[in-house]
Amino acid sequence: MGRKRTGDKRGLTGALLCGGIIALAGCGLKEDTTKVPETVEEEQTEQVQGENTEVQAEETEEPTLEEKSVSDSADVEENAEKAQVMYEAQIRHYYGGILSQIIAARQLPDGELDTSSLDAGFGEMWDNHFAVTDIDGDGREELIISYANATMAGMMAIIYDYDPAVGELKRELTQWPALTFYDNGIIKAEASHNHTHGEFWPFALYQYESESDSYKQIAYVSTWDKEFSDVYEGQPFPDELDTDGDGTLYNISEGAEATYEYEDYKYNQADFEEWYNGMMENANEVSIDYQPMEYESFADFAPAYLRLKAEEAGRERTDTDADLGLMILNEEHFLDAAKTLLSEKYDVVIEQPEPDFEEHTVGTVSGKEVFSFMALDAGNLSYSGEKLEDVTIFGIYPGISVDGAWEKLKAYGFYASPYGEVENCLITGEGFGNVSIWFSAEDGFVTEITVRPYCAFAG
Repeated sequence: MGRKRTGDKRGLTGALLCGGIIALAGCGLKEDTTKVPETVEEEQTEQVQGENTEVQAEETEEPTLEEKSVSDSADVEENAEKAQVMYEAQIRHYYGGILSQIIAARQLPDGELDTSSLDAGFGEMWDNHFAVTDIDGDGREELIISYANATMAGMMAIIYDYDPAVGELKRELTQWPALTFYDNGIIKAEASHNHTHGEFWPFALYQYESESDSYKQIAYVSTWDKEFSDVYEGQPFPDELDTDGDGTLYNISEGAEATYEYEDYKYNQADFEEWYNGMMENANEVSIDYQPMEYESFADFAPAYLRLKAEEAGRERTDTDADLGLMILNEEHFLDAAKTLLSEKYDVVIEQPEPDFEEHTVGTVSGKEVFSFMALDAGNLSYSGEKLEDVTIFGIYPGISVDGAWEKLKAYGFYASPYGEVENCLITGEGFGNVSIWFSAEDGFVTEITVRPYCAFAG
């Protein structure tokens, strides 16, 4: 990103790397407004009209306290539903940033990934998978990463939980990616290797704890098969404990630590099954909807959140039809849409100042350049000089105060970019599908604005 240069478009280009009807009747006075009906039909007509007038009067009466209460309750319920939708979208928006970092930068937000298999050409990133679901039952969706296209040591499954109320990302569990989920909050995690003396594949059980918002190991099971080895730690297989005569004894270690002592192998298959059924309590396996680790799998996470923020912010506005920033959220080719709007509605002249550089065009008003369009990478749009009628970018425009600009942009989900090397650089998020905006200012007022699609991990 370039250095800050006020009013210099070259400096701006560098900074872009950051990122009713009222009816009047009976107004004249009359001596007598009473009319005597001349026919039965006329009398009936007047009766009907009178009844209709009474009904209309009843319909325009003020609502009762009970009716107001019902209406208020409906409003509260609707607002609660909207808040929940926004909450869920915000979480997915954050997870989209993590997934973007994995596929674009090959990194975790809190650690490294083993990319040796990928680097060697064995498979692709999309051979790994993820899922977004409320797996622990706390009412908030978690992100499950299943990263299996790696060396044995590099394979892992991670359960992330993000709480937007406190802005905290937490690992609930990290294990080898052979997990089975159950609806009682237990996860069965198979070991990466079987280093025991039995054919039975060892596994651990993890139980979700709401107090710590994490999974804790509650048991570990392995076996000793006499057929594999009749001696363990220098001692013979205890035939007297093998009451079912199958040549297998189970080691059931409860708690967070597993033990592998000779005397731990003392349970038969019936003992294991009784214990295991008691632990599971008829729990059902939960099917996880895993998706390939690729952008198409989470492409709407950021746009869905940003559209909700735009809808919320736009409720107090009447000028959104000419907002060029919103076109990034709603138009696939936002630069073309912006040019069309400006030329057709505001008589902006679209020109190509450099004949050999067709990716760069400008929009002039009365011969003065006001807009600049750059169709490189994801594209960017600049707006400078004076405000053109009601044209804005996410509610801001040249001439608005810097404080006012920040306030409006925050309503649309923007915040200060941690990567910005210049002042007044904001983003809506770090992952694919986000937006970056940068503006220069003089004497506390905005002079030039540039906006573009954004991802911190691309490029």
